[in-house]
Amino acid sequence: MTFSKTSTVIVFGSLLLTTWFALTISQIQPREANTCEGRQTTGNICESCELLSTCVRNSSGWMIIPIEICDISNGFYCNSREGVCSNKTGPCHPFAMDGNFPCTSQGIFPDPYDCQKYHMCYFAGVTLVSVTLECFGNKAFNAATGQCTSNLQDNACKTQQFQCANVGDAHPWPNNPNVFYICRALSQQNDRILYPSLYRCPDGEVFNGHACQQGGGAQFESSTTKALTTPSPTNSICAVAGLSADPDDCTSYYYCSGVNGVKRHHTCPLGTHFSTQYVSCVIGACRK
Repeated sequence: MTFSKTSTVIVFGSLLLTTWFALTISQIQPREANTCEGRQTTGNICESCELLSTCVRNSSGWMIIPIEICDISNGFYCNSREGVCSNKTGPCHPFAMDGNFPCTSQGIFPDPYDCQKYHMCYFAGVTLVSVTLECFGNKAFNAATGQCTSNLQDNACKTQQFQCANVGDAHPWPNNPNVFYICRALSQQNDRILYPSLYRCPDGEVFNGHACQQGGGAQFESSTTKALTTPSPTNSICAVAGLSADPDDCTSYYYCSGVNGVKRHHTCPLGTHFSTQYVSCVIGACRK
């Protein structure tokens, strides 16, 4: 009987992991999903918005063991920061299990709830879509550089990065005032939930609490992203907005926030490459 249960757990975890890879490639990811292999630490983890599991290390790798199904009918969802099923605002709450990051414009956005995740928003035809990417191991997303250059000891991983006391509150995002958020409200399970909706100012502008303004934007960008985000040496002016492949490096891409803007060079997270088919970073090695 014990062998049967263990086998079921391993198979169940493998199926979820396989599903996660498939969803990543298809660009439709749950708002809260993680793997033991990706995180590389023991302890509780959210396999989905509904399923809380724990990671156990053994000689052959990782075991992922389901420990609780969250009571979503009563507003309790898996919360990665808390490591429990919770009714607090988080990646799944209020967005629920099938909610993806809500894009408001093209660009790269930090995840408001998970310091290891970030989102690329771009147009697929006339539709604005999002792709969720993750920093693996002990790496965390750095909003200033747009890269996985921070670690799990960073303040962004230890404290909530937004403050929503009232509907309509607006604040610049910590470490990158080119990004800002406005607090919105949603009624769910007879509760009123306040959560941030993220936006971007045009290149070279920063949010001052009321509006995007020139002065400080270009200086901020050059002082924080020069080492990792550099203009293309040739054809550095954007002809179109969006993401484009780096012809010399399949693990990198260029981002243009608008026509006649300056191309910015970015590198995909470790273990991923830029796909011209999906116009985003996807898991796997480059195809020759």
